[in-house]
Amino acid sequence: MEKFYVIKRTIGKDEQFIVIDAMSLDEADAIFLVRHKGDKDAMKKGEEFLVFEANGELKFDENNRVELPIKGEMMIHKKLS
Repeated sequence: MEKFYVIKRTIGKDEQFIVIDAMSLDEADAIFLVRHKGDKDAMKKGEEFLVFEANGELKFDENNRVELPIKGEMMIHKKLS
């Protein structure tokens, strides 16, 4: 099992939403979509959920934005309208 971060990105900041244990990014994304459908449906325009493998401790910059991993894949769920 690997750990995957789910980050909620809003206009003003990023915040750690949850950590999911899963075998793959696809599985972690599916778990997020099932368990947090209401949160995803309640997103406002411009908000995002980012799902990616945890490669160490999560770090944030001075603007409260997460420092994204340099390698690997990521799932992005964004509210467009």
